[in-house]
Amino acid sequence: MKKTIKNFIEYSSIDAKLIRAVIRQFGGWRSFQEMAQDIYNHGISSGFNGWIYYNETCQFYAKNQSSIIKLAEYLSEDHDYKSAQDMVKGFSFIDATLSKIGYTLYGNKRQHDTQVANVLAWCTAEEVVRAFVEWSESE
Repeated sequence: MKKTIKNFIEYSSIDAKLIRAVIRQFGGWRSFQEMAQDIYNHGISSGFNGWIYYNETCQFYAKNQSSIIKLAEYLSEDHDYKSAQDMVKGFSFIDATLSKIGYTLYGNKRQHDTQVANVLAWCTAEEVVRAFVEWSESE
């Protein structure tokens, strides 16, 4: 089967709008595919185009906040966390209070904690990449 965005979306349980937004943030389908395995192996914090600077990741978060929240809530439930806030608090590269995390998740999308918005954007990108790599390997 040909690797197309449409086929990937049909395979994945992640919101199609969010998948498309992540792919756009990477600079398109080709760039996304080229970087996916490296991100899967090393994490997005290693520095990948579209995901390096806070202005990029925070803007991505603000544009996609409701879809990101749904994904975070699904992931927290799937991994047996009490809440999405607790899951984010457990990320090793974040130093934020539960209050800041909650405000960023459920507050005004233009007034969020930069570090929390960044980590949520990264988490989203990594989840889409994980789903893509798993799909690619199953083909």
